[in-house]
Amino acid sequence: MSERLTRNTVIAIVGVALLITAFNIIQNPMVEAEEPTTRWYGIAGVNFELPLGLRFNYSRLGEGSLSYMEGYFFRVRYENETHLPFISFSWKEWEPMNFTEAVARGYNYSDPDDTLYSFDGFVNSSTSEHIFLYQKFNKTGSSGNRTGYIGYWNCTNSGRIHTLLVENSIDSNSSALFDLFNQSRTTLNCHYPGQTPGGEVDEIDLPFDIDTLINVVFMIMMTVGFTFTFMLEGFPNFAHTSYAGIGGMVSFYLVRYAGFHPYDTWPFSAFVGGVIALALYVGVVKPIRRHGGYQDITLTFTFLVLAMVIPQLSYIFNYWSRYTGGAAARGYNLSYFDFGYRGIPGIAMTSTATCILLIIWLRHFLTKDKLGLSLRAVAENEALAATIGINTHRAHCASWFISGALSALVGSIMTIYRGVGVAGPEGLIISIMSGAILGGVYSVYGAIFGGLFVALGQNILKNLFFRFFGLAVETWSGLFPMLFLVIALSFFPNGLIGPEGITLEKISIGLERVKKRLMGLFK
Repeated sequence: MSERLTRNTVIAIVGVALLITAFNIIQNPMVEAEEPTTRWYGIAGVNFELPLGLRFNYSRLGEGSLSYMEGYFFRVRYENETHLPFISFSWKEWEPMNFTEAVARGYNYSDPDDTLYSFDGFVNSSTSEHIFLYQKFNKTGSSGNRTGYIGYWNCTNSGRIHTLLVENSIDSNSSALFDLFNQSRTTLNCHYPGQTPGGEVDEIDLPFDIDTLINVVFMIMMTVGFTFTFMLEGFPNFAHTSYAGIGGMVSFYLVRYAGFHPYDTWPFSAFVGGVIALALYVGVVKPIRRHGGYQDITLTFTFLVLAMVIPQLSYIFNYWSRYTGGAAARGYNLSYFDFGYRGIPGIAMTSTATCILLIIWLRHFLTKDKLGLSLRAVAENEALAATIGINTHRAHCASWFISGALSALVGSIMTIYRGVGVAGPEGLIISIMSGAILGGVYSVYGAIFGGLFVALGQNILKNLFFRFFGLAVETWSGLFPMLFLVIALSFFPNGLIGPEGITLEKISIGLERVKKRLMGLFK
């Protein structure tokens, strides 16, 4: 009776979800309209308007491409024009920035190597509720002598660094040039596309950082998925984050070619990710298991190779999308479809709610559901589980499907947050392994704790080092996940959470190990 009730409940939930999706698509059709080039720029998340008579154009930034995350916007000079000012505006993904780099970007990296820049009059101001730094500059070199104003700021909403440059000949009116620079600065609105710029609505002042909250959600979901396969198979699935790239690709395709809203694509992305993971288990893992030998080592290297091979599917899709489908896709970013409430992006609310529901479902699945109980039994002792009639093959299939579905779901969510790269979230596998080890690789509940601990710990470390080293910390912040992995393997190889939970004995053992390591450093 309970199995029938569970099956009927699942069918009812799926049916309701499909009906809601169909109703949403019918009521909110997403029609691709012919729009002028300036509207395309508005989609990139910035409004920039200046007096009539100034012609502007869009271009690539240096060797990069014109896209949501990278581009160049400049005022076109009329033929033989020398007396009117030149204005340029660029945007690029978040990276360390200084005034020399900013002014070089303002000229689109076109100045000769002998060009020298000097700066004067540093000012710390604000624009669109972001810290805006600017200075007056002079340029000398074989390309000519120019003077002007250069400014830059980090847009925390879109995850990009923006630069604004206004310049003219060295003998130009400095006061008039600054007025034009200041007017350009004040007309810039940098915000989530389709949303009201900050300051025009009554925003909620949250006691925590939105980015940290979303990163915690991602880490928990990815770490749980990683643990599901590790606790049954005993080897690390290095291709786990590659499923996220697949999830992002599915969402991008359904939005751009099938008229879906990004939120409606989540179940489809999760399903495709689960099917791909299941296919890898049936087509790769099972055959290697049958042949014996050094199975775990062979599987580890096999999935390390697959982590490099799976993203090639996205590259193939990107080529088709660009040259056949008419929609360029260097990574998948659908953040301009998101909504907001009083300054809070919708993805922050929906992803958090999804993570909470996932934790509640896991609690039910692993303690009351027959399949979940069999999965736990196989993880503890597969041979014994088989002798009491548990279908071990089904348990393995379930763990792989859940793992792939969770990773692909994260990729789908990332497309609305800040976008996901073609190869999935790069470098995240180290953080995921750190979280899994800290929580205990054979504990799903430990994975939740480990993912939370690593996400918060990395954010705290980054903020701490930022106070001492400034923006330079971004150049080596990628070492933080490796630091956590080394700490986890050195001091807590069996995790902080086990069958008995966190105990005083475990804490005491951990502190004793730390003490011995520290004493060894000073001997």
